[in-house]
Amino acid sequence: MFSRLPSLLLACTALIGSLLVMASPAQAAVSVTHSTSVVAMSSAGTGRIYATCVAKTRCRGEIWVSRSERLGYSIEARSAAWVTFKFSAWQTMPVAKLQMSGAAARTITMEAPVSRGHITGTITRAGGPTVTEIKAELWRLGSRNRNEKVNVIDVPSSGAFSFSVPMGVNNGPSAAYKIHFIGTENGSRRSWWWRGGNGSFTGGAREMALGSPLGVNRAGGYNFTSNATYSAISGHVTSGATPVAGTEVTLIARPPFWSGSAKVLRDYDIMSCAYIFGRAKTNTAGFYEVGFVPTSNASIYAVKSTGSLWNNRYGTCHGVVNYRKEASSTPSMLALAGAGTTQDLNTAIARTNVNVSVGGYQGPSSTSNVDRFLTVREYAPGRTLLSSDVVKATAGRQVQLGEGFYWVEVGRRTGCSAWYKSRYKDNDGYCNGLDRGFEKWKAKNYRMYRQHCRAYTTGAYKLVYVSGATTNVALKNAAGGSVSGKVSAAKIKPRTELMVRLTSTDGRKVYRTALTDGSGRFKVTGLESGRYQIVVNADSWRGISRSFKGAKTVTVRRGHNKSVGTLRFSQGGKQKTDKDD
Repeated sequence: MFSRLPSLLLACTALIGSLLVMASPAQAAVSVTHSTSVVAMSSAGTGRIYATCVAKTRCRGEIWVSRSERLGYSIEARSAAWVTFKFSAWQTMPVAKLQMSGAAARTITMEAPVSRGHITGTITRAGGPTVTEIKAELWRLGSRNRNEKVNVIDVPSSGAFSFSVPMGVNNGPSAAYKIHFIGTENGSRRSWWWRGGNGSFTGGAREMALGSPLGVNRAGGYNFTSNATYSAISGHVTSGATPVAGTEVTLIARPPFWSGSAKVLRDYDIMSCAYIFGRAKTNTAGFYEVGFVPTSNASIYAVKSTGSLWNNRYGTCHGVVNYRKEASSTPSMLALAGAGTTQDLNTAIARTNVNVSVGGYQGPSSTSNVDRFLTVREYAPGRTLLSSDVVKATAGRQVQLGEGFYWVEVGRRTGCSAWYKSRYKDNDGYCNGLDRGFEKWKAKNYRMYRQHCRAYTTGAYKLVYVSGATTNVALKNAAGGSVSGKVSAAKIKPRTELMVRLTSTDGRKVYRTALTDGSGRFKVTGLESGRYQIVVNADSWRGISRSFKGAKTVTVRRGHNKSVGTLRFSQGGKQKTDKDD
């Protein structure tokens, strides 16, 4: 009996051992993770990794490399912390497996710590005038546009500069930076942001957002080279063969890439088109020179003087940059490489004669001049017709334009501020109070200066590409719809010349107005089909409120009249009237 006890004990031990072996997979389940691959080791042979406990309870265990000393660690559940290990032989064995209780073994590289890296470079003048007082600014990029200027260097005549920047944890990458260059040329202070890669320079940008971010990392040997080159664009401005002295020349550059943000496009120096890199005035010989301009092999620059065309050909900024069709370069623009670029400008270069003919409905009489008003707007991608810049505005039928796309319109004025006839000699009462008293000049001698936009036609427009000696544009007008009604008021005489304005609710059509007659009646004409908002006393004459009872919106059909009935006007307080009322 007793002789069998040892055998039973051995059997129990084996059973327990087998159970332990069976339980080991559950115990080996990963409870700690980390992604460290490079560790900066101290002189004492210690290093740190950032580990995360993914378990529901605190993670505890040991951490070691090879057969080195084991150190204990403890990390709160579902949290991360720095964990220290020790490996004295890291210099002779820089690559080894890091082992950690509850984590998968991972091969790491151990190396000496690098506290700082360097951003160095040389800014070189390739051509153009001498530039003085050159500064290089280093900006650290932060979140939510919280960028910070961290260093400024006065660049010596050799053009060399160097910034020292702190490295990240475990010799990780530095923060992201941008470099801003500033210099003085012929009394003008100019600046631009560096663009390129480590050891390469691709140009400059006027806005910080378009500068290239840069940083120092281990792969680059803890150094980043940011060389830069600048030159000049120069030439003569003439009118035929005669030099033009004292005229201003503007140099622009298209952005290195087109933003998809409407806000960013609006913030360009020339809206949604280009940035201004510099201006210069011609000397007595008509010579100009714009220096300290970042060189670029891409065709991104354009120049014009007062009275000339962009690069002697294009009438609009968008025309010369080719309407944002290319990603970064336009054949019609200028590159700037090496010693500089020459572009002579001639203000006498002939423009295209644009002849506009208008058919269809012309209004009730030949005296309807407002319907004849011609407006030419610059075509701009991403901008609506009515928000595009006006290039020409005239009552004539011929204009001279440089090459490019334009909106040609007739009878579609939107800003109709001008002098209009009044039934009354003096209308001082329209400009009462401290805030309007100084405007009494607007209501004298049977005339009033108001935002009165009257027309009989809907107006017509067409997108036209202008080029060559002559471009003919044929427009066809149509009779507009109209809205009629009456304004009544308890405290003011209805014959007062109140203004009624109709503004389209879709924001794409021009607004039209009418003034009430001696009985308070009005008729707004020249309306395109659509829905309009009704505003009474649109320009706030007499300080009267705009509140009224009646129709606030109306749907109009072209060629038809719509009555909105009586609009009962409100007026608060006692109102001063004119002697002619």
